[in-house]
Amino acid sequence: MTVPDTLTYSFDLKENILHAGESLIPAYELEANEIGTCGDCDSTIISLSYHEIDGEFIVVGKCTNCELLSANIYDPDWNWFREITISHFSRPITEVNSVNLSKIPSDSQDPEEIGSSEIDELKLLNSIPIKQIEAIFSPTEIKAMFARAKGEKCTRQYLYNARKKYQTFEDVFGIKLTI
Repeated sequence: MTVPDTLTYSFDLKENILHAGESLIPAYELEANEIGTCGDCDSTIISLSYHEIDGEFIVVGKCTNCELLSANIYDPDWNWFREITISHFSRPITEVNSVNLSKIPSDSQDPEEIGSSEIDELKLLNSIPIKQIEAIFSPTEIKAMFARAKGEKCTRQYLYNARKKYQTFEDVFGIKLTI
């Protein structure tokens, strides 16, 4: 397989673009098919998009129960090679589930153009499903993390409490926070 094992994968649900390391791979097909069983909760995984890179195929799928995203990699003959959990992906935070937090506008700059770690941290937070964040952090801790990521003033104690939970968040969801 030419797709390296060391790539970090993420998926932009809005644009249907797979981020594989530095490569952006647009979908060539957006078909929903049952493609397997979730390793976490044994529910059905449904395909979201199909991508091709160097003659190999990557199918992005989402669990119908726990909403875990995965990338299934296939060789040119469509023989399954391996599955990779996609730890985070971009999705706008709606007002219903955001605890009144602001998000990066969809026309924001490319990460290479930004240069500021605060914006990168905010982009990371905005890319994580709010249900995952709410599973570990309290509403006040979430507000403090977003405020800090935006470079705004926050309640230090709430941010301190959130930071104590970063390792748990990484253990559960595979996403490392550094805010």
